[in-house]
Amino acid sequence: MPPDTSRKSAFDLSQIRLRGIEAKDLPALLQLDARCFPPQISYSRAELEYFVRHPRSTTTIAEAGGQIAGFCVVDWKLESGRKVGHFITIDVAPELRRQGLGRLLMQDGEARLAGMGCLAITLEVAANNSGAQDFYAHIGYQKTGRIPGYYADGTDGLVMRKVLGLPA
Repeated sequence: MPPDTSRKSAFDLSQIRLRGIEAKDLPALLQLDARCFPPQISYSRAELEYFVRHPRSTTTIAEAGGQIAGFCVVDWKLESGRKVGHFITIDVAPELRRQGLGRLLMQDGEARLAGMGCLAITLEVAANNSGAQDFYAHIGYQKTGRIPGYYADGTDGLVMRKVLGLPA
């Protein structure tokens, strides 16, 4: 039988290069964020610039063939004297989703936060984004709260948390 050419070829994660952010990346990150999220959820230039430049944040770029395929921004804060990490955003190009890139970025962000001494990690996800909620649950995050009207469009945000050191 001939190969099934109607199926999209699998994305090769070995072709991904993870790197830190460079000043020239901001326009591409803004474009990708606008492709990943609706207008009232995606970040403005000022917001994204604030997050990627904050002294406690770390931005990881996933690059494939010289193009930005995804990125994540993490930071941390103190809660009761203990460091807790936070995923500010994780963006994966829509055409590359469900192929392991999001998991790769999450693993990188978690490792960076663990290396900074964080004991747990939180994130927010839109209450109507069941696909993302399922993804986060699959890698060990649990729903811990709800923030009414968290997003600019009025959508509630769900808070999810993962304790580090526990298997996913």
